[in-house]
Amino acid sequence: MSTQPVQTLAPRTGRALKAVAKTADFKNALARVQAPFVPARAVAAVRPAEATRVAGPDAAFRDRIAAQESAGASWGARNDASGALGRYQLLPVALRDIGWQDAAGGWTGRAAAAGVRSEADFLAIPSAQEAAMGQYLARTERQLSANGALGAAGRTVQASDGQPVTLTEAGLVAAAHRRGAGAVARWLEHRTRTPDAPVPEASRAAFAGVERRLRDFSDLSYAARAGVSPSA
Repeated sequence: MSTQPVQTLAPRTGRALKAVAKTADFKNALARVQAPFVPARAVAAVRPAEATRVAGPDAAFRDRIAAQESAGASWGARNDASGALGRYQLLPVALRDIGWQDAAGGWTGRAAAAGVRSEADFLAIPSAQEAAMGQYLARTERQLSANGALGAAGRTVQASDGQPVTLTEAGLVAAAHRRGAGAVARWLEHRTRTPDAPVPEASRAAFAGVERRLRDFSDLSYAARAGVSPSA
């Protein structure tokens, strides 16, 4: 393995990405970037009793995700192009992955336990969105742990632009939230095993997105919970 030790998120674009890897998170990465970007719009009023949330240990991390995904704090946001919902713009495939929706798009008993029986419910209940986000992050952490990427936290590698990028748990999880755990692992393998090789055309957008998130979230503290969170 050859490494080159050396020692903030641009708005998401609508450029299409042609994914080629058959990884477990392929659907997530493809669904996020296949459709043209359409700004999320508010479609539901937040219930008065749900106007605030209890900040968790990763509140700063979630706030920054929200700033990039839904202009900061729009609980009722919906992206008409991708179907992404809420403050964290969770895609339908992500909601299926954590068991909140079934294959037909219906809301499951797991969602009902959080008070969600419809899209309107989900958009109107911040606590439900927080719960879904927590489960999705836990799933992402497990994927990153399984493919070895999470274990690289603490290393500094040379990015594709020739500049150093420090790997942190926050950055790795944020990159996987946006591009998928498989894309993060492929980027890491390329930068550590074949850093002098050209980036494949089909991977350029994904790798650039991974590097932007690694840098944009590198200053945040984040305690990964991979391996201890309930399975989804």
